[in-house]
Amino acid sequence: MTLVHLKKALESLKKGYKTQPTELERDGIIQRFEFALKISWITAEKVLNENGIITDSPKNIFRELSKLGWIENPEEWIEFVNARNKTSHEYNENLAQEVFLVIPQFIESAYKLLDVLENNFKYDHTL
Repeated sequence: MTLVHLKKALESLKKGYKTQPTELERDGIIQRFEFALKISWITAEKVLNENGIITDSPKNIFRELSKLGWIENPEEWIEFVNARNKTSHEYNENLAQEVFLVIPQFIESAYKLLDVLENNFKYDHTL
């Protein structure tokens, strides 16, 4: 995964997001969220590894990003991971509605992370 993939995933999520979706649209938006979040942590992990920081889980990736000042609030990102895990492992209407509510904040935070990564690293597309 690269920063280019992350940008495309975020653009897809942002483009597909709507505040009053049908159930089917909502479920598709949630899947785009799950995918974009996964690409976020995979890409961030690669950047951390290139900088000599080895991590062992998505949650620890976000803790390390916070230590470096690349994200403001690791707990917010951990909540995104928890939301993703809820719909990845079990699905019901209440969970879908709960997870859907975090997506706008994720989009905003993920674009900030993308901006930090793009502005602070000279990367090649094989990252």
